Amino acid sequence: MHIPVDDLREWVVSGIAHPLNWSDETTRQFTLAEEAACDLAIRYQDAGFAVAIDHCQGPPTLDALIERRLAGRKVVKIAVAPDFETNMERNRTRTNKDFDCEILGKTIENLNPLYRTKPIHEQGWIVFDNTPDGVEDAIDRLLARAECP
Repeated sequence: MHIPVDDLREWVVSGIAHPLNWSDETTRQFTLAEEAACDLAIRYQDAGFAVAIDHCQGPPTLDALIERRLAGRKVVKIAVAPDFETNMERNRTRTNKDFDCEILGKTIENLNPLYRTKPIHEQGWIVFDNTPDGVEDAIDRLLARAECP
């Protein structure tokens, strides 16, 4: 089961707060989507499915979400993180957003190094470098490595 947090956020049809103009309402809507993703994950995990929550946040934010909403559950924390140059190039060539993805460059600059530090590994994160892979190859290699329930 694949749960993209951005898709949940975009279900808001009237009054959606986009991250391009961050506000308290944007924070509220992100939190709602993150918590809804966890609720869905719990439901599907309880039914026997392996679940992946797809979200782009820093490790401290995600660790807090896991502690708050998924405590006591089997969680494998995986960061799919290509090298910085590949990440920036993939962002430049994205076609799945209805805004100029260049605006995400600063976020990539801030988040990419967080997944390259020793403390993240000590906090139980698997950092999966998908620099050389296409999507299908990366998924196959990731599933072969992950400890899915």
